Amino acid sequence: MRGFSAFGHPPVQCVYLVLLFLFLGPAAFAQNDLQTGVQLFESGQLAEARQFFEALHQQQPTNTSAPFYLGRIAYAEKNYEQAIPWFEEAVDGEQCNADYHVWLGRAYGRHVEQMSSFRMFRRLSLVRNVRTHFEKAVGCDPTHMAAHWGLMRYYIEAPGFVGGSRKKAEEQVTIITRLDPTEGRKARQFITQWTTKK
Repeated sequence: MRGFSAFGHPPVQCVYLVLLFLFLGPAAFAQNDLQTGVQLFESGQLAEARQFFEALHQQQPTNTSAPFYLGRIAYAEKNYEQAIPWFEEAVDGEQCNADYHVWLGRAYGRHVEQMSSFRMFRRLSLVRNVRTHFEKAVGCDPTHMAAHWGLMRYYIEAPGFVGGSRKKAEEQVTIITRLDPTEGRKARQFITQWTTKK
């Protein structure tokens, strides 16, 4: 399912803006200054991005961008179990945001992969959440490419007793192809390779 640059020191301007936010609160910021935190995240400055979004979360508890990016930070650090409640909070605050559902589905999937094989029943109960949130993402935005890719991979990779289905995977390939023929060819190749590998 569907990276970051080298973790150097944060730009002085970014540090200044984080400190300004911490001391002056949201009134000191225009709406587009959310991009400060996003830029910190995208440049790989995860500790500084966490500081920014934790402050935002405290100052604006109904702003769903804060828990979403705190989830993204945890996910980037491979702390998938920690990422799940952040993404769930974002989803609770904005229930039809396809991006939020996609990332929650991904976090559940990665968390299940990390779990011990001895926790089989727990893994089975959680893996269904992967499909659920990809399906909700598609329901929110039928053109969301990552959501269709997530569903396609779930259907082809999951066993039948948790909803895996070659037929449903093929249906997702058809949709992906309709949205973007290039992505459709990649999806078709993925299914072929997966089936051959099995």
